[in-house]
Formats: sequence, structure tokens, C-alpha cells
Amino acid sequence: MAQTPSNMLPLGTIAPDFNLKDTNATDFKTFADCKGEKGTVVMFICNHCPYVKAIRDRIIRDIKELEAYGINSIAIMSNDPLD
Repeated sequence: MAQTPSNMLPLGTIAPDFNLKDTNATDFKTFADCKGEKGTVVMFICNHCPYVKAIRDRIIRDIKELEAYGINSIAIMSNDPLD
């Protein structure tokens, strides 16, 4: 695996806006569409990664719990969903 350096932004940095297709590839989502009243969790995941598969149920549980606190979540996968 190639090493890719991270560009960590300081906590509290306002997320830049984005425009992404959803899983149906028909709608577009911007950060404004996804952000929560009190915060937003952005995850960069891969739907076929064994680590993600192993904790998928916990991710779903945690997302639902965070929603009760006004924190929304979004998962972004850069892979081609058809490939």
C-alpha cells in the first residue's frame, strides 16, 4: 500500500462545501444538506473493506445515537460502486 500523507486540519475547522452523488447516483448532496445542528461526522470508508464490514453494525448504532444529540453523519467512498 502506498503511503499517503494526511493533511490534518485543526479540530473545529469549518468543513469546505462539497457536492457528491448519493448511492443512487441521482441526487447530489452538499455539506449544507448533511450537516447537523450541533456537529457533523464525516467518514471516509470503503464498503468492501474487511475492517469496515466488521464494524458496520456499530457504525450504524453510533450514527443513530449521535442523531439524538443533533450530530449528523456522512460516509464518503471514493471507489467506483460499479467496479
